[in-house]
Amino acid sequence: MDGTVFWSEARHTWIARYPAGRFGTPHRIEGQGITADKARRNRDRALKRALEGTQQRSGMTVRRALDKYMDWIEQGNDRANSIARKRDRLERYLTPFMNKQFTDFDSDDVSSIIAAAREASIDSDNSKIAKTMYDELEQLFDFAQQRGMIAIKPTTYVIRPKYVSAARRANELHIDERIQMGRWMLGHAARDVDTGYGMLLLASMGLRAGEIRGMQWKCFTHLMDGRFDDTTVRVEQIYDRDIRTGEWRLMTHTKSNAMTYRTLAVPRTWAYNLICFYERMQDDYHLPYGYDSFVCLNNNGNALTKNQQAAIWNRYKQAYINEHPDERDIASTMRIHDMRHVIASVLVMNGATLEQVRPILGHMTTEMTNYYTALSTGFNRDTMNTLPELMGHENNLPSFIQAQFNENR
Repeated sequence: MDGTVFWSEARHTWIARYPAGRFGTPHRIEGQGITADKARRNRDRALKRALEGTQQRSGMTVRRALDKYMDWIEQGNDRANSIARKRDRLERYLTPFMNKQFTDFDSDDVSSIIAAAREASIDSDNSKIAKTMYDELEQLFDFAQQRGMIAIKPTTYVIRPKYVSAARRANELHIDERIQMGRWMLGHAARDVDTGYGMLLLASMGLRAGEIRGMQWKCFTHLMDGRFDDTTVRVEQIYDRDIRTGEWRLMTHTKSNAMTYRTLAVPRTWAYNLICFYERMQDDYHLPYGYDSFVCLNNNGNALTKNQQAAIWNRYKQAYINEHPDERDIASTMRIHDMRHVIASVLVMNGATLEQVRPILGHMTTEMTNYYTALSTGFNRDTMNTLPELMGHENNLPSFIQAQFNENR
């Protein structure tokens, strides 16, 4: 039978077609697949449905399912930037399948998307894009399965791609240096008590960079009345540029949004430090009585932008490098976000469990918290030093050493 089979670079898939009218059908018959044979089989199934008059199906297309999913994501969620990026990713890689019946979407289709994501990566064996797309599809299929749109998730039969970022590798290999650097920078910032000190205090409580920029004094309870044993802070917003309008604005978290909305107990000592910082900011910026807006301010008295925040961080980082020139290569790569790795590691090494650390960082699962945790060499040494006793070999000597010892007695 006449027909064409070809690879589509635009769709990242094989396409098999029969021209319109070839079998008395008014429209072109087409099938797609991860291989040429898969595309032919799908084309022939489409032809069979057309000849039997069953081509009009009542199920929804991938496009319709995606729209329903994104509508649900957007309900009560003001994270415009994250939602826009999520939609862009899904639409880009689902484009070849938009007109396909959602119930026909299978593991081969998932594999083809993962393969396309790997091709778009610099390192196909350690592809962040491939892992991200797998996770995005997993969330989409979770949504669909919970609503009875599909019975089994196609991702069930596809191995989740692995990805380890360079930042994570650096934190795992150099956590000792990162902890030392974080402690030094916090102490260094306390000398002048400018806006960077508030930034470092918030970073040392596990806040993300955007959450630090968006933190306001009104988010604290029992801070202004001096009840430092009861002081808490609500982490409920970020300050970022809206990718749709280009304007800087607050974007609120929701209580169901990956645990980003959370309430943290503020350490008593740091609560006192924060109120001292507040009074200093009032004097430096001539803030009105009862000021309850942004904690970290730029020179104009406005909330920090990403670049301004990065400039403050880099200033502290350079000061550390000036005093520790031998650590330049390691220190130069540390980001403000790596303070989350530092505090997670410090807490776990001092007895906290992953389940206790998880809500502090704002994670849905301890798997992600474990991603942020690395153990220092000192902690490993203390642990390893218990092994000889546990193995009953703390005082035993090799036989020839023992013999020499006995001869010399």
